[in-house]
Amino acid sequence: MRILILILCGILFSSVEAQEPSAPFGAIEDFFKAFHNKEAKVLSTAFSESAVMQRAVHREGKSVLIQQDISNFIKRVASRPDTPVWEETLGTPVVQQSANLATVWVPFRFYLDGKFSHCGVNQFTLFWNGDQWKIIHLIDTSETCEAD
Repeated sequence: MRILILILCGILFSSVEAQEPSAPFGAIEDFFKAFHNKEAKVLSTAFSESAVMQRAVHREGKSVLIQQDISNFIKRVASRPDTPVWEETLGTPVVQQSANLATVWVPFRFYLDGKFSHCGVNQFTLFWNGDQWKIIHLIDTSETCEAD
């Protein structure tokens, strides 16, 4: 009887896992591809309707959270001139997932026309809506770091 229960539990859990996508970082890679290619439509579909975007900064010796409007962010990205060229290179991501919720923490380095500008960390919270991973929260830092 115990063996039967173990087999049934194994089948149940394997079928549940098979329904969930296993690569939330793919959504982040798609986001940055659209970011670099200035694709407003792709960027807008990356976010859930109620998504929140923030930046964590230091001002006058204090830690401050700045709310960012996602539609303005998308407009700025999509309408920016071709120069200077924006390039955000990503470090090694740390991905955690449980069912339809995932977080992706990934360091970055940002360049303008190939010249180092700043570095920081992006932290994404994603929700699997049954069709795709949607960004529900994006927060980043902007730090001064040593150039390459």
